Amino acid sequence: MTPSLLDLSGSDKPRRVQQNMIAYMSMFSGLPGVTTESTDTFLFVSNRPAPGNIILRTDWQADGVEERIDALFEHINRLTERIDWFIFPDDQPPDLGKRLEGRGLPGGRAGNWLWTDLTALSAAPAVPDNFHIERVCDDEMMAEWVRISEAGFEEELSIFYDAYARHGYGQEAFSLHYTGYVGDTPVTTGTLLDAGGGASIYDVSTPPAFRGQGFGGAITHALMREIRHRGYADTWIWSSDMAKSVYQKLGYVDADFGVREHSWDKHQTF
Repeated sequence: MTPSLLDLSGSDKPRRVQQNMIAYMSMFSGLPGVTTESTDTFLFVSNRPAPGNIILRTDWQADGVEERIDALFEHINRLTERIDWFIFPDDQPPDLGKRLEGRGLPGGRAGNWLWTDLTALSAAPAVPDNFHIERVCDDEMMAEWVRISEAGFEEELSIFYDAYARHGYGQEAFSLHYTGYVGDTPVTTGTLLDAGGGASIYDVSTPPAFRGQGFGGAITHALMREIRHRGYADTWIWSSDMAKSVYQKLGYVDADFGVREHSWDKHQTF
């Protein structure tokens, strides 16, 4: 393990991260073109860049594992051309990652995992006095949220509107969405997901024309405050390379939750 990483793999945090991510992906279940399976394996396929194709839980008995892997790959091959298989510390069997590596699927850290202590928040980034953040509370605001997110991610995200509008905006909602404005102009978006024993931030997006002005950091800081208000002492985020420095300025540090990613595509030979 890289010495600079905060090792959280032996704590209860990986399980909370796993449950939170499963709750996030499950919001898209049942939408056209989406396949979700959740028995002893949580498998999600959308065949879109976002939210993607992913396996987030594996709980298999040790007997017949090789046959189970063969059967799963055959099944996935009928659904999609590629998928990312995330193995968490509590997944079973314990040697599943080594078995996948033996099949030519090397394991990696699965991107930038960051963690922060919320008991002492850093100062919010400086932004114009007329910058303000509004929680999305109806379908019209959600349509605007999606439009700004699409401009930031440079991807078509209609599936996000379908999932989030269906989820709703009331007190029972565990996925909360926010838009940051300069005056009346929307400039950044973000999502807070409170599920699985933890709360995390997703979907932070700022269109290119508004980057470098602190807006992404400002909405992230506001959501960190909200997570602390909800009673959590810490939080985590799964970051892109581009956004990593923004989060680090807010107090996030590199962490290892013990998650390993194995990527599969149908053109590989085993």
